[in-house]
Amino acid sequence: MSFFVHMFPQGLIPNFIVFAVVAAALFEKPESYASFAAALFGGLLLNVFSEGIIGLWSGLLLLLTFAIKVILENYVRIPIFQKF
Repeated sequence: MSFFVHMFPQGLIPNFIVFAVVAAALFEKPESYASFAAALFGGLLLNVFSEGIIGLWSGLLLLLTFAIKVILENYVRIPIFQKF
C-alpha cells in the first residue's frame, strides 16, 4: 500500500512535470529556449506512461510553453529586469 493514497483522498494527483515545465518557462531568460526542451522531454515522458493519444502531452506542453513565452515577451513588463 502506498503512502500517497492517504495524501490525496479523491484520487487526484498533481502533475509535477507540468509544474516543472511551467516554472522553466516562467523563470528562464527571454532569449533562452531551454523550456522548449523541457516541454518536449516532459511530454515524451508523459506520453510513454499515459494511455492517451501519442504526442498529445508533447504538443500540449510545447503549446503551453510557447504561449507563456509570447505572453511574457509581448504583454508583461517586469521592472526589476529592466535597465534604468
